[in-house]
Amino acid sequence: MNYSMKKLFIVLGALLVVGLMMPRQTMAQAQQDSVALDLDKILEIALSDNPDIQVADRTIEIQKYAKKETITGLFPKVDLSAQGVKNLKVATMVMNMGGQTITVRMGQPYNYSATAQAALPLFAPQLWKSISLSEEQVKLAVEQARESKINTIASVKNAYYSLLLARESYEALMAGYKTAERNVEDTKKSFEQGLVSEYDKLTADVQLAGIKPNLLAAQNGIKLAEMQLKVLMGVDVNEPLRFTGRLEDFEEGLFADLMNLKADTDLSDNSAIRQLDYNARILRLSEKINKLGYLPTLALAISGGYTAMPQEFNPFKATYFGSSTLALSFSWTIFDSLQKYMKTKQNRLTLENLEQQRENALRQLELSVAASLNSIETAAEQVVSNKENVYAAERAFMISEKRYEVGSGTQLERNSSESNLLQARLQYVQSIYDFLSNRATLEKTLGKVVMD
Repeated sequence: MNYSMKKLFIVLGALLVVGLMMPRQTMAQAQQDSVALDLDKILEIALSDNPDIQVADRTIEIQKYAKKETITGLFPKVDLSAQGVKNLKVATMVMNMGGQTITVRMGQPYNYSATAQAALPLFAPQLWKSISLSEEQVKLAVEQARESKINTIASVKNAYYSLLLARESYEALMAGYKTAERNVEDTKKSFEQGLVSEYDKLTADVQLAGIKPNLLAAQNGIKLAEMQLKVLMGVDVNEPLRFTGRLEDFEEGLFADLMNLKADTDLSDNSAIRQLDYNARILRLSEKINKLGYLPTLALAISGGYTAMPQEFNPFKATYFGSSTLALSFSWTIFDSLQKYMKTKQNRLTLENLEQQRENALRQLELSVAASLNSIETAAEQVVSNKENVYAAERAFMISEKRYEVGSGTQLERNSSESNLLQARLQYVQSIYDFLSNRATLEKTLGKVVMD
């Protein structure tokens, strides 16, 4: 039984070494041709290549063209038309002239005409106010683009922090694995010399085997985190990129960031609130435009053209006669079956819904800000505590190794201190990640665009 277990550990160890060495060799080869990116560069690429931001930018252009389309209604509209008619049978009129019947043919076999008309609105209140409505719609599109930018920054930051957490967790596990390997070798030698029991040897083997699944899972987590980050950046997942940085790099400024965040929790920049405000202004303008429909409109139109009625088909040999008109048109809807009144009622009810939604959203956002601040404060305290635990665990592990070497300590004691050191390191990087992740979430809620 012991021989079978020993053989199993040897096989697992060989497979793990092969699995770990091959990706490292591949990674080392890839790093020669890859591009190194820190968080600032990652955000820069994401803000230019992320599909959501590109769609939002195009939406702004669409609304700008819609505004220009509305403005064009203030300029003259010119129409040009031409027509050629072949009368298959000319109309005939019969008249009684002093008791004598006279038959008169009306028209010629061919009829050609060309007309040009220009119309200019002189008084169009609804059209004028529609321009203001288009301006608000452009502002709404700009705010939606800003929201896409804020969401992208928060998502990229969280993905980047997740990658660093996976990478540093892997490093901590690898350090524990190497230590466990040394323990297995030392225990094996001591067992062969009769210095330790078989229980100690099996305990070391089991501890080594227990680290392997977590190590492989962490390695796969690194690959998935890199792919997710590339997708958010808007680049191909096979792009040879190398992401630099460590979670410890952000530790120095944690408490300064905490003080700044606690000092400014104003929700006036929150994108959801701002969009609700823009929609409310759009509804108010729509109501005004609807009411302006009760006013009359005045337009000026000028038209002119040429007509010819030859007997031959060729229009270029015909004799044309010109005519022109100038018209001032007045239009006023006296009764519209209460359509505008019903539309006004709809707008007012919709506006009440928006105001209620804003109040509810504001309360939820305030709760979210408070929860994020509480999580950030807790994470900051955990960073300090976990860092002290790492120092204590490293010291305890060094002491346990010395005690084991001189024979005053047991294998179980050394294994326990090693396990405590591994957990302390993992908890330390996890607490930094929790702080950064909650900070990114809070920045998103507050509507702040912060580039680290």
